[in-house]
Amino acid sequence: MKRNFYVSFLLMAGFCQQAMGQTAANQRDSLNLYFGNLVKSENPADKALLQNKLYDLLKSKSEEDWLTARRFFYQIERINTSDSITKAAKVAFPLGAVVRDEEVSAVYNEKDPVAKEKKFKAWIAKFPPAKFGSDRIVYDYARNSVSSAYANADNVKKAIAYADMIETGPWKGEGWASPAQVFVKKGNFADAARLYKKAADNSYKYMTTLRNQPGAGFAASGFVSYSAALADLYYQQKKYDQALYYVRLAHDSSKTVRAGVNVTYAKVLMNLGKDKEAFDMIDASVKEGQATREMKDMLRTLYAKVKGSSDGYDDYMVAVNKALAEKTRAAFAKQMIKQPAPGFTLQDVNGQTVSLESLKGKIVVVDFWATWCGPCKRSFPSMKLAMNKYKDSSDVTFLFIHTWEKEENATENAKKYITDNNYPFQVLMDLKGADGVNKVVSSYKVSGIPTKFVIDKAGNVRFKFTGFTEGEDAGAEEVSAMVELAKKAG
Repeated sequence: MKRNFYVSFLLMAGFCQQAMGQTAANQRDSLNLYFGNLVKSENPADKALLQNKLYDLLKSKSEEDWLTARRFFYQIERINTSDSITKAAKVAFPLGAVVRDEEVSAVYNEKDPVAKEKKFKAWIAKFPPAKFGSDRIVYDYARNSVSSAYANADNVKKAIAYADMIETGPWKGEGWASPAQVFVKKGNFADAARLYKKAADNSYKYMTTLRNQPGAGFAASGFVSYSAALADLYYQQKKYDQALYYVRLAHDSSKTVRAGVNVTYAKVLMNLGKDKEAFDMIDASVKEGQATREMKDMLRTLYAKVKGSSDGYDDYMVAVNKALAEKTRAAFAKQMIKQPAPGFTLQDVNGQTVSLESLKGKIVVVDFWATWCGPCKRSFPSMKLAMNKYKDSSDVTFLFIHTWEKEENATENAKKYITDNNYPFQVLMDLKGADGVNKVVSSYKVSGIPTKFVIDKAGNVRFKFTGFTEGEDAGAEEVSAMVELAKKAG
């Protein structure tokens, strides 16, 4: 069960102290902080100092020093230098982390579980974990891959055995949840329930007794998902009392309104004859813009049951939507900025050239994304709703800029994804230049995707929004609020 696209980053950052002695870890943290401050500095002398420090690191016989230099060269957009370090590291450290992390792809790419297990064992023999300190997350990812492959092949015993091999405490829940998810699809509810319970119990420990351990935040964040999965599992089996227990745990532990949790909660309540409670549950979701289409259909039925008639339902929905719009607009009004938008000229996936300059006089919504970015793609239904709202408007334009490509045929892949999913998006390609830099995304100083910008008619950035909001209505309303505020700004 993959929960977000920052998983690898969070884990590696969160568990770094487990890979080194405490003193060495503190020294490394101080060095990273020092280099990070030099990266942020606008003083050219600081940039020159940083480069000298990074070149000094490359004189070391430690691969870790080389990789630190590689990371910071990348951050200052010396991409070719960063790539050169990677190539050199493969030669200098043939049994090091760079080669290890590259060769594990053979495990991931293998589909047959028996062959995958064989490749995993060969890989782990070549790169024994003990050689790399106490950090095990790279190995745990590979074990999870083998586990999932066996789960898909209906080899329950092997799937669970590899899931149980996960060594990184905060990631154990993910290790158990992955095969559990497969078991549910295959109707193996008993084993799925056992694994989800282990995952939930592990998360609960990191919410309580282990809450100060490295990675505790990540582990604890899985509790809602695992409990909700258990609730849905029991709901499918019509075990409504058990489903109610776990969905209540998920709901009460969540810090925000979650559509997936609330829809299960409402369905369980309806099947237990608790229509008023079910209505209140969906009503809360609708008011936060978190209602799915299924929930809206349920709400119409529940409204008639609770109110005694469907009369007034349409007025109720109008009032709810109006309140959501006003709430969202008030929140974003406080976030308005005014900065000149960097200009760009790019080709779209059909070869048409588009420049920002040619769009002066229009509100332009720019969405930086990539085909490999899960959150980017999950935000697209909301973006489609927002676009549809302005489909008849001549002064609002949406541009979806594909960037940070990871494959040679990025343009074809981007076009295929948009076409296959029937998204009415104009996709521009911010491809790497000869220096290895994606120039447009760099000029906008984007550090993570998805990131959206709303540019006013005069060419000023009025809003910058990184990440995405769960709930199609909420996400679309946020974009709409930014557009309307940008219109009023001039």
